[in-house]
Amino acid sequence: MSGHDHNHNHGVDAGTFSRGTSRGLVAGIALNLVIVVVEVIAGLAAGSLGLLSDAVHNFTDMAALGLSWFAFEQAKKPATAARTFGYHRTGILTALINATALVLITAWIFYEAYQRLRDPQPVGGTLVLVTAFVALLANLSIVFFLHRQAAGDINIRSAVLHLLGDAAASAAVVISGIVIIATGWYPVDPLVSVLLGLAILWGAWQIIRETLEIFLEQSPRAVDVDEVVSRLMQEDGVRDIHDIHVWTIGSGLYALSCHVLVEDVKVSESSRIVGDLKQMLAREFDISHSTLEVESVSCGANGTYCDINHRQAHPNHQH
Repeated sequence: MSGHDHNHNHGVDAGTFSRGTSRGLVAGIALNLVIVVVEVIAGLAAGSLGLLSDAVHNFTDMAALGLSWFAFEQAKKPATAARTFGYHRTGILTALINATALVLITAWIFYEAYQRLRDPQPVGGTLVLVTAFVALLANLSIVFFLHRQAAGDINIRSAVLHLLGDAAASAAVVISGIVIIATGWYPVDPLVSVLLGLAILWGAWQIIRETLEIFLEQSPRAVDVDEVVSRLMQEDGVRDIHDIHVWTIGSGLYALSCHVLVEDVKVSESSRIVGDLKQMLAREFDISHSTLEVESVSCGANGTYCDINHRQAHPNHQH
């Protein structure tokens, strides 16, 4: 007996993203845009590289919020014959482009900081202090609203973490403004910009690495595939698991396919086994899309993790 069974839980659950959350994201994006513009203007007026760096950091938060909203909107588009997984990876591609741009911007920040450390320039401490303090309050207000609206959504939680990081960055700029007002020590401004640049670079690298892992079809970091195999084998009626593949379709959306060897039982019993496996995968590993091929005779796969080779085929199954 051989057959295929899969669920149709593609995309984002309807309950994951409320209308209030969508409005919150749009409001957060708009407010962050205002912060970026104000900090750029104030940074240029005050001669503060720290404010300009914080503007870049705020831009990353705006991008994070925008990607969360954009990914959700794209995920609502139906799958087609040309795009059988829909548009879930649109947000991943956008994130990769955004992160690459941030690396280039950070390089500029480091260059400017080096020049200013060699030849410190006067900085308007009061303007730096007031602007950074307003940015700090604005970021914390967005965090408070989104935390209440979407505590259960992984994309929003990620955006909230970005915002908390930027609130900390704004606090650092506030401190630099206080130092400049109290002591007139201008090098604190480029030093703070270097610290912010390092934070931006670290975040950008994390995004680049994760997006490349997704495009290379690596197993998700959040999923222990060996543990998945172990749990599948423990389910009643399962004799063996092989040819397993686990990958990421889009942000937080995981997929799995594998062969399940069972006894030569009725179709209704094999359906019961598959249903139990799917529920377990969704409950314990957050794998919402799974395709399970049930067999009563092994297809001849030579291991748990199949070595795909387009020149070879197993006797009973094409890879």
